[in-house]
Amino acid sequence: DPAFVTRVQPQGVISSPFNPLSLAISQDAGFVSRGWSGDIDHLSWLIKQAIQHKGFSLVDTLQPCVTFNKKNTYRWYKERVYKLAEEYDPTDRLAAFERAQEWGNRIPIGIFYRRQKPTFEDQLAGLKKGPLFRQKLDSSQLKPLLETLS
Repeated sequence: DPAFVTRVQPQGVISSPFNPLSLAISQDAGFVSRGWSGDIDHLSWLIKQAIQHKGFSLVDTLQPCVTFNKKNTYRWYKERVYKLAEEYDPTDRLAAFERAQEWGNRIPIGIFYRRQKPTFEDQLAGLKKGPLFRQKLDSSQLKPLLETLS
């Protein structure tokens, strides 16, 4: 929050808040979610879903800092956090943006955006045969490249 006073920023926070969910959705990440440390079962389920998703996954985890933040406490989160409704459609990118912007009196948690698409690695021809470190190197193919560098 702007003007939020901390030990590191005694004059108050001057930076604009960073929204990792909005950034991930804007970049069309395949799996974007938020969980809360006060609901371990739900957070564990989100992490499992993220691991099972093929491609980039983001799990933004809300948790109180008991050492430095005396405002956003466990109780503060508990009063605001709510799960996205069952009928919420995580394939609707516009709805995901709208929910990602929701912060304050109500803070949604759950899967905001999910999209199955080819992964970055799947789209790289050089990785079709597996990771580069497992592929045999044909030194005859390197000779022309090395000659251009000398």
